[in-house]
Amino acid sequence: MTESAGHIIVVDDDPSLRQMLSGYLEGHSVPVKAASSGTELNRQLEGAEPGLIVLDIRLGQEDGLDLLRDIRASSDVPVIVMTGHRCDEVDRIVGLELGADDYLVKPFSPRELLARIRAVLRRQEMGRAARTRNPERGGYRFGGWRLERRGRRLLERDEARLNRLMIPKSD
Repeated sequence: MTESAGHIIVVDDDPSLRQMLSGYLEGHSVPVKAASSGTELNRQLEGAEPGLIVLDIRLGQEDGLDLLRDIRASSDVPVIVMTGHRCDEVDRIVGLELGADDYLVKPFSPRELLARIRAVLRRQEMGRAARTRNPERGGYRFGGWRLERRGRRLLERDEARLNRLMIPKSD
């Protein structure tokens, strides 16, 4: 794990699973914090932003999808969602559409979770490095358009700049 990635937060209401995953990850040099509820997660998020969150969809009385929605409203921290409801395809689809970066169905091996954590963090780091190397290409593409954040330009498919677009500079 890269130093810039920060710690991982494991959110699950099952204390034995939380302890097992935390121990395994720490044994592989991944700094971990654990939370059993949305309230504990929110407390942890008030401090330093984590490098990644592993979030259970079923947290007792709480809905992990609601927590994921709240996370996405204020952060782009990578989230790996996990569930024990193997047959509920809808949860998996909704979780991914709400912004989860990956999805695991219980039971899974801690080794697989570690591999997925590393893969998600690697993809995030590669994206960050690509934007740093070529800031003009570090924008977004959608519907035939390209938005260059640093150059504050919106370009059409033929690379023609739209002259009337003014994107305010944020500080």
